[in-house]
Amino acid sequence: MKRMIWVVWLLTATTLNALAQGVSGTITNDKNEPIPQANISILNTAFGTVTGSAGEYMLTLAKGSYEIAVSSVGYARQVKRVDVNGDIRLDFQLQRETISLDEVVVTATKQEERNINVPVAVSTLSARKVEETRTWDFSGLTALVPNYLYSGLGVGFQQVQSIRGVQVFSENPAVATYVDDVNGLDILSNGFMLTDIERIEVLRGPQGTLFGRNAMGGVVNIITKQPTNVTRGFVELGAGNLALQRHALGFKTPLISNKLFFGVSGLYRSQEGYWINQSADANLNGRTVGDEENLYGNMFLKWLVSDKFSATLNLKGQRDWSDATGFFVSQRDEQIAFDNPDQIALGRIGEHERKILNSSLVLKYFAEDFTLTSITANQRISLAFEDIDFPGFYHSFYDDEIGEALPPQDVWSQEIRLNSANPEATIQYTAGLYGFTQIGFEPSTNLAYELTDEEAADLQVPAGSYFILRNRSDNQSFAAFGEITIKLTDQLKITGGLRYDYEKREATFNGFGQILFSNGTVTDFQPNVTERGTYNAISPKVVLGYKLNEHTNLYASYNRGFRAGGINAQVLPQGLEQTFDPEYSDNYEIGLKSVAFNNRLIFGVAAFHIEWQDLQFFNLVGPATVARENVGDARSTGLELEASAIPINGLQIDASFGVNATAYGKFSLERLDFSGNVSDAPIGGNVLSNAPGSTFFLGTQYSLPLFKKWQAMLRGELRSIGEFYTDIQNSIHQPAYTLVNARLGVSNNNYALHFWVQNITDEAYLAFGNPDTSFGRSVRTAPPATYGITLTAKFSK
Repeated sequence: MKRMIWVVWLLTATTLNALAQGVSGTITNDKNEPIPQANISILNTAFGTVTGSAGEYMLTLAKGSYEIAVSSVGYARQVKRVDVNGDIRLDFQLQRETISLDEVVVTATKQEERNINVPVAVSTLSARKVEETRTWDFSGLTALVPNYLYSGLGVGFQQVQSIRGVQVFSENPAVATYVDDVNGLDILSNGFMLTDIERIEVLRGPQGTLFGRNAMGGVVNIITKQPTNVTRGFVELGAGNLALQRHALGFKTPLISNKLFFGVSGLYRSQEGYWINQSADANLNGRTVGDEENLYGNMFLKWLVSDKFSATLNLKGQRDWSDATGFFVSQRDEQIAFDNPDQIALGRIGEHERKILNSSLVLKYFAEDFTLTSITANQRISLAFEDIDFPGFYHSFYDDEIGEALPPQDVWSQEIRLNSANPEATIQYTAGLYGFTQIGFEPSTNLAYELTDEEAADLQVPAGSYFILRNRSDNQSFAAFGEITIKLTDQLKITGGLRYDYEKREATFNGFGQILFSNGTVTDFQPNVTERGTYNAISPKVVLGYKLNEHTNLYASYNRGFRAGGINAQVLPQGLEQTFDPEYSDNYEIGLKSVAFNNRLIFGVAAFHIEWQDLQFFNLVGPATVARENVGDARSTGLELEASAIPINGLQIDASFGVNATAYGKFSLERLDFSGNVSDAPIGGNVLSNAPGSTFFLGTQYSLPLFKKWQAMLRGELRSIGEFYTDIQNSIHQPAYTLVNARLGVSNNNYALHFWVQNITDEAYLAFGNPDTSFGRSVRTAPPATYGITLTAKFSK
């Protein structure tokens, strides 16, 4: 599986046992007026159509049971089930989005299902909600998703996501992120711009059975908009304080009606940093830090080969760059940061550039009783950085140039999945195989450390020399998974699932001080070291679901997640373990989901308990030697509520609330004190880092009709995050804080103008604090009050 993926695709000649049937009807609004260009899609297929000028549509389907979803701009989505056994007429009357909520569809079980029927705690953001909440990156999910916290490390591609207290302490995420079916294997693959979004799903709690490695805290699943039979386009222009420029555009069209479709979208964003550098160097003093520019593009080519076969090609790329980077830099102490949240003190101001390209090909074969899916994906990431003050000065390096781009991380992955097709069948199933190969160059261990003149003199090497760290990883993984749901009665169903993952890892690296770069020459004092490790994990799942009625469902579940083991890519004293094992999290959960008052109220509640085992953390393993080990366990128990309601026409209220009680359990952490003595660090009993005791979100939005099809909108939001600690020692304390946001604008179906402001009260709080204060303290304050204006123009024909 090196540098290429074999794709197994077997299309079996199938004889249809029934002639195609016709489903037709009209789509109207609550005034019985036809809705042209409404989207009609058949869930779990690539097929659908759009309405004509009189709101009429027609679908040709084989005999069977289907779920049909209908949506249109300005109206709430509806989903209806239909059994096709002859020609059928099926009409829809859509309600305006100001008087009815969407019927939410998610893919939490690797199939499209109504959220109310899915026995998983899922927070969803529709395209409309992404726009209204101004969710431009993952920081917008904090508190909006209960018990979710985002921590930023200065750039979008270095971030820590915590769900229910489960988080990451290394390059492997604890929350898996998927963008259009492509999994980001490490945190360097994060940070795609969020524009032209169809929906965002956040699965809370471990999801290892279906999503595999790194889903031990949950999954963030992002789906962007794909082209349909309607030609559509948009242009968005935005500006704000801190010199913000954010401009996007998109275009989608059928190239051959009902057969071949093309779509493209892009975004450019630039913004100055909010830190002002304090330096004795006049050339650096007063300069902003944290500037960044981003350029993003997304292209789809979709081909409906026949009524049983579809192919979708997606290319997604982004470039991020800065000459005043916030990458890896920090403020030295939390008290200084709280007193002066807009100041930082750097001896140099660095720069960075990251490039990422995701390519994927999704093939689907639709038989009468099953759907066969193949997802082939490739991800390439390169990164360069220079003059990073953390402390001392660091630069990317691999071959022969300070600040050069590291060789690209290259990931190939392949998933083949079989799903049952009938949503009403007594037995439903999902089964699949997954594998990937990864060539990686982790940035924190592929760099040049610049020696000071004093250090160079002590080591008797020329001034201006560098110590070089190199690390290349070569990883391979294979997984088999399956899940089956049996309807015991019309109301009761049980689901069982199991996944087996096997991973083989290899790392080639050197020790600190073993490679010198001086006067353009690389000198290896010792040969590189190569270490290998193999790991496996079993991820079971058991769910019991009970339907109280058509609008209310209960569930109880057990899920396991895991985070991959790895290799300490540094030279350790002889006899010490170079490898560390996977982490595991076991989630026990009960929940309820309900829809009431003709889709004017949707709410859900979930109670959970998580046992987190074999935490990977840096530990003292030898004289002056720190390496990652499995050091302990932890637990998390909490309650989550979510609700959306339209109490009166035009007024929508969204709320979420989470409480979370956490604690480290047995935790074996050793540290060296100032006297040179080794002692156990007292961690057991501390609360988990980056785990707020509570999160609360309240959003209210009122829409008022003006004239013709224009309407005004006023939105206010309150996000409250309870107190927490950023470090496992519980010494860097972030007090509880509240953010207030607002948005005001006018719009119709084609144009919109909105004014927005985030953090109106200019609250100072931490975006990041280092997770371990044994070796020092560093923090980063979050952005101050930001405000701006966005103008959007859309067209369709």
